[in-house]
Amino acid sequence: MSDTSSADVSVYRAAAVGILDFPPASRQSPSRRPQLRMSGPFGGDFRLPIRVTREIPGRELLDPAHHGERLLVEGQLEWTVSPDQAPSTPTLIASVVRPVTPEDEDGCDIHMCGEITGPARIGRHPLRSGVALAQVTVRVQIPRTRPGSRAILTETVRIPAVIPLNHPGTPALLRPGNRVVIEGLLEQASLPRSGPEVEQELARLEETAKQRAARAMTSEEARAAERDHARQRWEATHTVVHRVVAGYVELLNGAPATIREARELRRAAMQRRAQRQQAS
Repeated sequence: MSDTSSADVSVYRAAAVGILDFPPASRQSPSRRPQLRMSGPFGGDFRLPIRVTREIPGRELLDPAHHGERLLVEGQLEWTVSPDQAPSTPTLIASVVRPVTPEDEDGCDIHMCGEITGPARIGRHPLRSGVALAQVTVRVQIPRTRPGSRAILTETVRIPAVIPLNHPGTPALLRPGNRVVIEGLLEQASLPRSGPEVEQELARLEETAKQRAARAMTSEEARAAERDHARQRWEATHTVVHRVVAGYVELLNGAPATIREARELRRAAMQRRAQRQQAS
């Protein structure tokens, strides 16, 4: 990762290295948009969609003829939230595409500056149970400009980020309101879900499975039904999230906090939330 100057507080950019891939065309997505297949910093493969909004250097490399080639794509991540309030998902808006060099490593490097919006959650990484993490949300202001125009439109996005508890930059992320510069890597993680809504969905799935089992099916149909049931149970009990794993943090404004303080801040926030719910 390259150095980031603390004076450049508006920094927001990404550089992704991976294998060019094109998903099969479907009724929902008739156009085959390019993706980069890569791994996260703690493992786990995922695909990052690529979008081109204008003529850029190397655009021709995103053609299906180059499927399977390793490429580097620079640009900015665009985070979208679905109407059902599912976790936001990123798309890389490309500004430059080029072949990789021997020094380029797979993954998506993120450089951003923003403000911590709430108390940190402490947990374990789903793929590395020995890695304890602090989970935060970073509010980032992203300026949008157009060539030949003086118009500037600023978009506010909330980007999830995590950092190992033993990292020297962790204290800077543990206090809400801190303004920080972060350099890290994008990852996709599957997090467990629980609660009354999940229990209701599991009960519905079990009832559906019983009704299917009561019908006459061939052995092949029965195996397909079991696979479908297992997939639906997994989807009901897990949430797939994209987030930035911070590897460098610079505190611009605010004060660091200890892990104990972070737990107290979160406990106080949960108590205030419970009180508001009771009052309503």
